[in-house]
Amino acid sequence: MKTDMKRKMYMGIWRFMLPLPMAISAQGVQRGVSGAETKADLLSEEERKVHHFIVQQMAIAKEPITAEFIGEKLNISLHRVGNIVDKLEAMKTFCYRSDSRGINWAYPLSLENTGHKLTVSTGEQFFAA
Repeated sequence: MKTDMKRKMYMGIWRFMLPLPMAISAQGVQRGVSGAETKADLLSEEERKVHHFIVQQMAIAKEPITAEFIGEKLNISLHRVGNIVDKLEAMKTFCYRSDSRGINWAYPLSLENTGHKLTVSTGEQFFAA
């Protein structure tokens, strides 16, 4: 059975996925979009550059990304990288360090098994954050 999931929101209850009425799902989507835009607007160009770099490197290295590595590759001081990563982590949307050293989760990727596997057009597989 194939189901078209476009423009539909579902809510999981135990082992079941129940469709939400369009009026409710449209409100939820709008809140999610506006919340993401608000958080993204709080980032400087440099902070955005660091976040994108982290995600790209996680996809390549498949291991936690350290502040030292980021600073070296982007030619940014370790202190500044630390401040940027702290801000991204504090926003609880852009990245997370489970061991307070290497970044192992950067939206939209996670190095940990989240149970949500993504497959990109090249065939590579990742876990969704």
